[in-house]
Amino acid sequence: MRNFKIIAAVLSLIGIGFVAGFFTHRYVAVREIHQVAEMRFAPGFEEHLYHIIEAGPEQQQQLHPIVQRYAGLIAENHIESRARRKTLIDSMHQEIKPLLSAGQLQKLDDFSRRFREHNKKKDKKKKDKKGKKDKKDKK
Repeated sequence: MRNFKIIAAVLSLIGIGFVAGFFTHRYVAVREIHQVAEMRFAPGFEEHLYHIIEAGPEQQQQLHPIVQRYAGLIAENHIESRARRKTLIDSMHQEIKPLLSAGQLQKLDDFSRRFREHNKKKDKKKKDKKGKKDKKDKK
């Protein structure tokens, strides 16, 4: 009976460790993905760069005009690239649609709709987050 309790305790601890490790890994991965995504836009890129190089407040003031200009260019490049990718995907869809069955067309339309809705949700979250930042800056 005592061996059974020990084995049960060890298995329970291993299970708890596995679950805790899984959720910790997920949390860290999601945080990293969001950080990379924020670097696509000027404020996120600028903030991340200053953090990486450990720039002090005085140095940030010196670097700000240069970094802001390039961060804006990087953000514009991302937006243009996203638009080009959308155009390419739309063109591909037009070319492959005649070759697909009705079921495949439905799956393609469902996928496209989910993708568009997902992007709309992300854009809305970014606008909400930006609005909150702007309100904090005004205070």
